[in-house]
Amino acid sequence: MNKRVLILCGALFVFCALSLVTTPRAFAQSGSTDINLDVRDYCDPDSFNAAVGPGTCVRSTALGLITFDGFVAEITADQSAGAWRYAPSQISVAETATLHVHNLGGETHTFTQVKDFGGGFVDFLNGLSGNPVPAPECAQVVDGQLVPQNPGPDNIFLNPGDTVAVPLEHELNVKYQCCVHPWMRLTITPRDTHHLEVR
Repeated sequence: MNKRVLILCGALFVFCALSLVTTPRAFAQSGSTDINLDVRDYCDPDSFNAAVGPGTCVRSTALGLITFDGFVAEITADQSAGAWRYAPSQISVAETATLHVHNLGGETHTFTQVKDFGGGFVDFLNGLSGNPVPAPECAQVVDGQLVPQNPGPDNIFLNPGDTVAVPLEHELNVKYQCCVHPWMRLTITPRDTHHLEVR
């Protein structure tokens, strides 16, 4: 192998290594007992408050905004709004861990443990997102109307700026979703430690 090929191979290796380190991923694997989870949205206060009601969205728009009409258009086209999300959306943990959930958005969200993903308690968003059947942990149907389940340790309501610690105990296969925006989902699975072993 000549010198030029060796230099090219070395440069390519460095580029690939840097790409792996700097590329953001929706999946996180952690052996740590403390894991951060961000709840995000980019609601525009003026248009959301005008369409839904005062106080629906309270946030600075310095980092950008999405109007209510833009939000609805995106869900109509894609069955989700990408800026409304849990980050990361998948976490793999080895043992007992604590999630530190931070609502960095401007809307109230829920962090609700569900058996299976489904709709939330906002019928309009359920329909647009293709989730017509609400997850029972989010809502029940009473006299033809969706009624939200009461807040509790497995159904946490997070106002803008709230942070809550959620112990996972030994339940490593767990699903969470937002009962307002049902495409916002998190899957937690056990970490596969076998491929990390050094022999």
